[in-house]
Amino acid sequence: MGRKRKAGLLLALALFWHLFSAQQVQATQLFLNELLESTPHIQVMKEGQVMRTVELKLGKPAEPQTAPAPLPQKRIALTFDDGPDLINTPQILDILRDEQVSATFFVLGQKVERYPEMTRRISLEGHLVANHSRTHPDFAELSNEEILALELDPTSKAVERITGYYPMIMRPPYGSLRQDSVTYLRERGWQIVRWSLDTFDWDSSRNSPEEIIGRIKTDHHNGAIVLMHCNGPTTIQALPEIIRFLRDLGYHFVTVDQL
Repeated sequence: MGRKRKAGLLLALALFWHLFSAQQVQATQLFLNELLESTPHIQVMKEGQVMRTVELKLGKPAEPQTAPAPLPQKRIALTFDDGPDLINTPQILDILRDEQVSATFFVLGQKVERYPEMTRRISLEGHLVANHSRTHPDFAELSNEEILALELDPTSKAVERITGYYPMIMRPPYGSLRQDSVTYLRERGWQIVRWSLDTFDWDSSRNSPEEIIGRIKTDHHNGAIVLMHCNGPTTIQALPEIIRFLRDLGYHFVTVDQL
C-alpha cells in the first residue's frame, strides 16, 4: 500500500508540474503576442517548449515589406440651416468657395421658392442641398401624413424644380421628431440627420464669434456634424477661423452623406 501511495503521489506531482508548465508557456505566448503587436521589429521565434525573441535590424527586413495602410482621414461636416437668403447665404458661400470647403445646407421650402437663384448657386458650387421643412414648424405637433405632405415633399419638389435633385435627407426643425415619425419616414426612404456639435449661433445671448469658435475648439471630434445657421453676421465672422482651426488639425470637410 505504501508503494502504491508513493507512486500515486509522484504521478499527481508530475501531472501538476505539466499543467503548471503549460500555463506558464501559454501566459508567455500571450505576452509575446502583445509585444509583437506593439513593437513590429520584434520577431517571435518558437522552439518546442522554449520561446525567445530576436530583434531584427531596422531598415533590413527579412522579407519584402508592404507600405502600411494610411490612417483613416478625419472628417467633419459643416451644416447650415434656415437658408437660403440674399444676405447671409452669399457670404457663407463666398467663404466656402475661397477655402474650397464643401458643406450641407438644410433649406426651407418657402425660401427656396423665394430665392431660386441662391438655391441653384448652393448646388452648382458643390454643396449638398437637404430638406429642413417648408415653414419650420415643430414636427412633434404634426401627424406623420402632414409632415410628409405639407412640409417635406413640397420642399424637395421645390429643390428638384431648380436643381433636378429631389433631396431625401432631412433635418427636423429644432431637432424635434416623435419616434413614430422616425419610423414612418425611414420606411419611406428618408434619412434623418440631426447634429453632434451645436455652435449656438442661433442664440443671440451667447453667439459672439469668440463663443462660436470656442465651442468648435472644445467639442470638435471625428465624424462631427456641426450645426450652424444662415441667420446672422456672427456665423460669417467666425467661419474662416473655424475652417482654419479644423484644417490645421487634419480634418477633411465633407457633406453629411459622405460621413
